[in-house]
Parts: sequence; C-alpha cells; structure tokens
Amino acid sequence: MINDLPAGLTARHPTAEDHLRVLAVLDRWWDGLKGEAGAIERALLLPRLYFQHFTTTSFLVERPDGELSAFLVGFLSQSEPDVAYVHFVGVDPALQGQGVGSALYRAFFALVRAHGRRYAHCVTSPENTASQAFHTRLGFMAAPVRPDYDGPGLDRVAFTVDLVPHPTRPTRRLRVLDAVLALEHHPGSREPRGNDWLALVRAPEGLTVIRVADSSAPPADRWIALYDADPNHGLDEPGLLAAVLTPLARAAIPVFTASTYHADLVLVPEQLHDQALAALRSAGYEIS
Repeated sequence: MINDLPAGLTARHPTAEDHLRVLAVLDRWWDGLKGEAGAIERALLLPRLYFQHFTTTSFLVERPDGELSAFLVGFLSQSEPDVAYVHFVGVDPALQGQGVGSALYRAFFALVRAHGRRYAHCVTSPENTASQAFHTRLGFMAAPVRPDYDGPGLDRVAFTVDLVPHPTRPTRRLRVLDAVLALEHHPGSREPRGNDWLALVRAPEGLTVIRVADSSAPPADRWIALYDADPNHGLDEPGLLAAVLTPLARAAIPVFTASTYHADLVLVPEQLHDQALAALRSAGYEIS
C-alpha cells in the first residue's frame, strides 16, 4: 500500500479494532505535551467514529510483530469538493526522522488526488513547533495563529498545500508598490484635498479613499499594495484576481482590492507583509 516505508514496516487501512491501540500510544508519543489537559485534548480528537467511517482515507503502520508504528487519519471534505483534510498523524518517536511521516503524507496526497482533490488542509497547536517545521518541509503553507480556533483556549496554526502544481503555467509577477497606504471612508462624495491619494471609489454610502499613509497612521491601519507587474492582459482574461486572492484567503490574510483598467490593486495589512508574500510565492508568483 505504501512502498517507501523503512524496511520491515507495513501499512494498511485501520479498522474499528485499532481505535484503542491508537489511543494507548498518544500520551507517550507526544511526550506528555501540555500535561493532563493535552492528554485529554488528544484523546478527544480521536473518537471511535474515525476508525469506523474514515478508514479508506486513513493509514496505519505496523512493525513485523504487529506493534503500532504510525498512523494518519484523514478524510475528503464534504463541503469543499477540492479539499482533503489531515485530521491527526502520529509517529513513534523511535522512528522519527526515518521518513515514516513523509511517506504517510505522500500516500494520502496520492489517494486524495485520485479523488479529484487539489488542496490538503490540517492544523496543529502553536506549542507543537516540531509539527509546524515538519509541515513546512512538506510544502504546507502556514497561516497566522488563530485564537480559539477549536474552542476557548484552543489556538491553532492552520496549514494548506496545493497538490496540483501547474509547471506549464507562465509565471505571473507581482510588484510591491513603494508607498505604505491607508484606507479612508468619507460619508460625503467630495474629493479629498491634496494629491496623495491613489484611488477614489464613489458608492451610495460615500467615498472610499486609498491614500499614502502618513507617519501617524497606527500599525493596524497601514497596508501594502501589490500590483500586476505585467498589467496589459486585457479585460477579457478571466480569473486573474481570483488567482491572487485564493492563496491569500487560504493563509487567512485579509485584503482590500481596487481594479484599474489594466490590472488589480490588492492591499494586504503591513503587519502581515511577510505571510502574504510567502503565500503568493508558494502559489508560484514572483514578487519584486
């Protein structure tokens, strides 16, 4: 089932009888991370239903004597038809660093691609830095820590990886405009004074102004702007704005957009500058 495991290890899909075996190793394999609260949290993440209803997209690895070595519990999203989800993965610490976890993920990726899924998602706790480093090495893109993601006090780091790269697609280039920008809303429709504004949008509720931010603007109100470095693509070329916004959305980066005749201006918070550029580079963009 998985051909690139270390010698002597074999993989299969789990069954309901494997549920208690997996629960029995969790605390030891996680070395008591987060104490008693962590042990309860991990056990609650793996109820028996995962070993009854998600077996065909999950894997279990054993030694020749049948001792449990690793597992991956994953499933196909029912609400997002292009997404698969890795719910829980564990590897015996004695086998870590030997490629077991990577082999499990590659097997899962191949399986879900065969089902037409393009993206794989997963989360980990902010305290689990080893897991974060592992997923980054596999090509996952991390979003900023999401407070209370799984409930009060249960913060998470969310990851996404694109399983269907497009090597033949021409590389698109974006450039970061020099000025840091600010967004303003004017209830009336009069144009603002001065010439430091970049864009004006009139709407029934008033005037939206994109202008150069001054030094007094608080960090939360400062934005950087991304613009197509090859803007003359024509108005009839579809999907260009969506192609930029999708990796930013998956990385939980808020945006503000303004379209021009030739291209689109995409603003992202200056505080998330590094995460935004990393998300776009992971999606194949060149940034200048």
